Amino acid sequence: MNYKILLTSLLILSINPLSANAYCPQGNPRSTDYIRRKTPDRCEGIKVQPISGNSLSLISIATRNINDYGNRISLQVPRIKKGNNPEVLVTSRDDKYNYILDDLLLSNNGENFGFSWDTYVLKKANIPANKLRALASYSLGSQKVYVPVTLAKSSGKYEFVFYSQDRVRFTSLKIFPLENKKEDNPIYSTSRKTANSGEISFIWDGSKAPGGRYKLHYIAFIDRINEPSDRIENVIVFEHHPNWLK
Repeated sequence: MNYKILLTSLLILSINPLSANAYCPQGNPRSTDYIRRKTPDRCEGIKVQPISGNSLSLISIATRNINDYGNRISLQVPRIKKGNNPEVLVTSRDDKYNYILDDLLLSNNGENFGFSWDTYVLKKANIPANKLRALASYSLGSQKVYVPVTLAKSSGKYEFVFYSQDRVRFTSLKIFPLENKKEDNPIYSTSRKTANSGEISFIWDGSKAPGGRYKLHYIAFIDRINEPSDRIENVIVFEHHPNWLK
């Protein structure tokens, strides 16, 4: 096995979250199929989970407080300097199917971009409210900067969620201010030494951290039976402001 090529592929997969096709077809709006839906305009529905191994994906940076669905649900994406047209993806995953909401027609609310949609598909497909995940980012030149999505209401904490069909160990996960080049004295540090598959979550209470741009630096290993583990190291840049957690 060419481990150099494999490691490069893993790094790409670890940066890029699950994404839907750029095009979603028209269809029956009373179905749960992944189709183009109106009022508001978005792509939403259920897609079959493709089988792919040896991957680790970031699927959510969010603060959320959802116990159950009403008739509608909303999200907010904070605006950042020079940030326009954020890319937003809402998902829920299991072993076979994905709920996907993307290609949203966001409203401009000044300090935030917003979106509100009916919960018909979520209810009909029996998607648990506590299983919704959300990811938003801005492309600032060559750099992708993530921002936390508020789903319904803020929980007062950020939740970073990764997903892998393989068993993964996080030997290091640290948060630093972006300008900290030496990466000493992290403001948050943890690990997950027991290998787990599926979702792997990390909670950070950033309410006392000053506003600004941060980097999340992690080292993880994908464990496979009777084969060497694959090492993944990656840095994710995100922006934070304490007001976003209120």
